[in-house]
Amino acid sequence: MEYYVNIPYPPIEVKEKNPIYANLILLNYAGSVSELSAVTQYVYHEIAFSDNKYPDISETIKGISIVEMHHLQILGELIVKLGKDPGYWIYKHKKTNLWTPEFLSFNTDLKKALTIDIIDEKEAIAQYKRTAKQIDDTHIVDIIDRIILDEEYHIKLFTELYDKYVL
Repeated sequence: MEYYVNIPYPPIEVKEKNPIYANLILLNYAGSVSELSAVTQYVYHEIAFSDNKYPDISETIKGISIVEMHHLQILGELIVKLGKDPGYWIYKHKKTNLWTPEFLSFNTDLKKALTIDIIDEKEAIAQYKRTAKQIDDTHIVDIIDRIILDEEYHIKLFTELYDKYVL
């Protein structure tokens, strides 16, 4: 089973270095709603559910986490091309705010975990759309639009698990 949309990702290119755009991408890279948060939370959920009687739950979450890791890599490369350091932080109010595991949900109740994962994917899509509206570089916007396709697919996969095991 594939955990991503079978459409190629655009090349990782930018028109020019732009620290403002890099800071916007950092929100999606290492903010509270970010690829780093998704990877970390999904790996936790995959491990937490790995001994459960539904192996497809663990397998699906692991597959999704690998796709999110690819998104993290893409965004990190964009940040570098835009002229910034791809550290696990964001800049807010002229201050560096480090990524923290406090952004995550360490919940092992299946219903709550899947609900949170679905909500987080929806919030990620909304944040990506807000980011894209602020960027006047088609290379970057095309990459964001492609990542959104995977996030929408992840909602479908999480919803299928929810419908199968929770309802």
